[in-house]
Amino acid sequence: MAAILHRKVPFFPSILLRIRPFSALPESEHLPPPDQIDQTPPTDTKHPLDRLQLSIRSESNPERVAELFLSSKNIHRFYSSRPLFSLTVRKLSRARRPDLIRRVLDPFITDPNSPKSEGFLARILSLYSSAGLPDAAKEAFCHPSPFKRSDLSFSALLSAYMHSGRYGELKSTFEEAASKFNITPGLVPHTILLSGLCENGEIGDARKLLGEMSSRENDRPEPNIISYNTVLCGCLKKGEDGLFDEILKEIEDRNLEPNVVTFNCRIARFCNIGESVKAEELLDVMCSRGIQPSVSTFYNLIHGYCKENKVDLAVKMFQKMKVAKRRSGSDGVSPNADIYIVLVKNLIEKEQFDDASWICIEGMARKILLPFKDVKCIVEGLMKESKLEKAKDLVEKMRKVLKGDASDAWEKIIGGVSLEAITSSQMSGQGQ
Repeated sequence: MAAILHRKVPFFPSILLRIRPFSALPESEHLPPPDQIDQTPPTDTKHPLDRLQLSIRSESNPERVAELFLSSKNIHRFYSSRPLFSLTVRKLSRARRPDLIRRVLDPFITDPNSPKSEGFLARILSLYSSAGLPDAAKEAFCHPSPFKRSDLSFSALLSAYMHSGRYGELKSTFEEAASKFNITPGLVPHTILLSGLCENGEIGDARKLLGEMSSRENDRPEPNIISYNTVLCGCLKKGEDGLFDEILKEIEDRNLEPNVVTFNCRIARFCNIGESVKAEELLDVMCSRGIQPSVSTFYNLIHGYCKENKVDLAVKMFQKMKVAKRRSGSDGVSPNADIYIVLVKNLIEKEQFDDASWICIEGMARKILLPFKDVKCIVEGLMKESKLEKAKDLVEKMRKVLKGDASDAWEKIIGGVSLEAITSSQMSGQGQ
């Protein structure tokens, strides 16, 4: 079932993908767009689909993106190229062109040359979902086309409603499954409904549904650890501590094996109440059980230590995540932008500019840049401590990785503490 959730349809309930302190807001939207950070261009290949993807990736005109996609249906393996479909819809979504998304996807429902497998229909529905077009997903699902419809495509339709926050329609569509679509919802649709109820703050209803699944009432499917994690995450978000403990006990009583999401919920709870040391103990427990920690695991711990004014422990946790053993045998869990941001902000507040500087530079090596105002604070802090070479190095590295509008914005931000000002300060100090 986990394979279905992750491979066939990208509708896995979002509440399970990232567990973090719910008071913390992501700040990665303040970073420059990826196309304004200098990156090594991808290696070109000779396969037509690869060339098509490169053309679409570099095309800025959404009309042209749609034309490129639609003109390539005769290329071998076109219909099976999931990355190509995802890239096209993502580009058109960013351009805010739902009309073009429908222009490229709608014909597949009626085109006699398109695959008629339910997996292909589920992929189209999921693409509508990712683009925030649940009505288009419903039209495609209800269209009198030869596609088979069962749990797979029905789950994709429910996911479209959930991801768009249309929880009322999610519930009503689920309830109509048997009468309107002749579908008996299985475990995946039930899990999506649980997620929708939790996202909408209806924890009581989610708990009731989980109870019915556990007792197999009304022919409900038996819940698995994903079902329980869904409600556990909802309890965490809603602050339902008593119910949180109740769900944990039920997981234990039913001999379900906790996974990384279960542990992330528990770690987030400890971090939220100022007990990050206990949360770190849970990290050791999960690692001893062979459960691979995720980025969210470390984000919660780093953020928790920062909230408790223990930024040195947060830095140690940052270093620990880079050497965490992976199941493949390789080392390290790669930090994301939010981890760099929260850590560096707290280091700046503590005036620990050396640590802030090397973490900032390490982020650049991973194509992750901090908000410019934070980098400026680091440069000014290093200059104040007479660490001019480090300040100069940071400014130079920023100039090397930025281009276009991002480069211009950085020059305006850095202003009076530009490379020339740093050099002048250094020469003045040597003269004295």
